[in-house]
Amino acid sequence: MTAEEPWTTIVLYAMRKLGADERSVQLKEIYTVVKELAPSKCDEKDMYVYTYKGRETEELRWKKNVRDALRKLKQKGLVVNEGKGMWRLVRLGQT
Repeated sequence: MTAEEPWTTIVLYAMRKLGADERSVQLKEIYTVVKELAPSKCDEKDMYVYTYKGRETEELRWKKNVRDALRKLKQKGLVVNEGKGMWRLVRLGQT
């Protein structure tokens, strides 16, 4: 994978590598494989700062990008969320 690949492509590839067409995978598994596939996009110093329930919170920006990519893939009908932090690829012909 190259740094130019969009997050959605990287996340889809990671999910295929994890066998997410056969089982649900945990978000932390996706993070691990994404970091292996695209280490240059996973800057451990680039933090995303936001306010949540009145508190300023920060997290790694690349992890937010992975979750945003999962939401986009869900909107396109390519993945499904099967509970908190659990994701699966949709098989062709499956509704």
